[in-house]
Amino acid sequence: MPPALYFRSITLGAFTWKNEDRIALLLEHIRAMGSGWLLLHFMLITMCLYFPVAFQIARLEPFELYSRLHGDQFYHLLPEDARAVLADDTDGAAVGNFNQFMYSIGYGRNVLQPLLGMAFGLVIIIQAVFYLSAVFFLGLSRMNLAPLVFRQRMGLTLYSSTLPVLAASLFGLYLPTVHILIFYFIVMFFIFQRSRLC
Repeated sequence: MPPALYFRSITLGAFTWKNEDRIALLLEHIRAMGSGWLLLHFMLITMCLYFPVAFQIARLEPFELYSRLHGDQFYHLLPEDARAVLADDTDGAAVGNFNQFMYSIGYGRNVLQPLLGMAFGLVIIIQAVFYLSAVFFLGLSRMNLAPLVFRQRMGLTLYSSTLPVLAASLFGLYLPTVHILIFYFIVMFFIFQRSRLC
C-alpha cells in the first residue's frame, strides 16, 4: 500500500544512521513506490524551506520592503502619488502615511502576492538544481560500488532530507536564506554517509 510505504520511507530516511539493513529496506520501499510519492516529498521539503522566506517577506512593512528592494533608487521609482505622500512630512509620519497609502491601493494583492510567488518559484528552481546535482554526483561516487538507479538515488536524497529540512526551517525563522545553505550542507553529508551503507 503506497501511503504506508511512503510513511515508512520517511521514517527510515529520517532515523537511519549506520544500519545497512534499514538502508536496504528504504531502497526497496523506493523501488516499490511510484515517482509521484517522490514528487510529493520534494514539494513538502520545498514548502518547508520556503516558509521562513515567505514569513520574513510578509512581515515587512511596505516602506521597508521597497527600501530593501530598491535601495537608493527607491524614491525615484515610486509613483507620483506615493512620492507626494513621502514629501508631505509635516507631522513626521511620512513612513506611516506611505504604508497606509500602499495598503489602500492594494499592496497585498498587487505587490506582496506576486513577490511571494516569485520567491516560491526561485526556491523551487534552486531545489531542483540542487537535487539533480546531488543525484548526479551520488551516481558518480557509486561508480565502483553497486549502482543505484536514478529513482533510488533521488529517493535516498529526498528521504534523507526530512530531519534536516525541519531543523533548517526553524533556524530560517531567525536567519532566512542562510537556512537554505545550511540545509544543503547537512543533506550532502547525510546522503554520502548513507550511500556508503548501500
